[in-house]
Amino acid sequence: MPFSMQIVPAALALFTLFAAPLHAAAISVMPTRLEIPAGSTQTTMTIRAGRDEGVAVQIRVFAWAEGQPPTQISPTNAVAVSPPIAQIGRRQELTVRIVRTARSAVRGRECYRVLVDTLPTQAEGSGRIALRMRHSVPLCFNG
Repeated sequence: MPFSMQIVPAALALFTLFAAPLHAAAISVMPTRLEIPAGSTQTTMTIRAGRDEGVAVQIRVFAWAEGQPPTQISPTNAVAVSPPIAQIGRRQELTVRIVRTARSAVRGRECYRVLVDTLPTQAEGSGRIALRMRHSVPLCFNG
């Protein structure tokens, strides 16, 4: 085998040995779609932390037009979440309450996006690359 062919695997092995560790907080969100029947103004969702460590999360709701890309959202005060920020221990669950606070009645369908973002922790840093995760869950109230 030519010398240049031997150097490539050695360089890759050396790079992976000294590369910064990659870290992503593992969470799962259930359900992945929230359909609220007519006459109801509230629901819940569950966020579960992964096996390895706890995680801090931020939960927000944005107005969204069904059929549009999930990135086309706008701020709203028509729906509230509780808690909006939380720390979840490893292998623990958090139940989030979601309430439509708008006083007007729902006509047809009214849709939103619930964004669940992982937040940085103080333990991160020190040469680690931390990935932020975002779950975007559709929420629709039916009139």
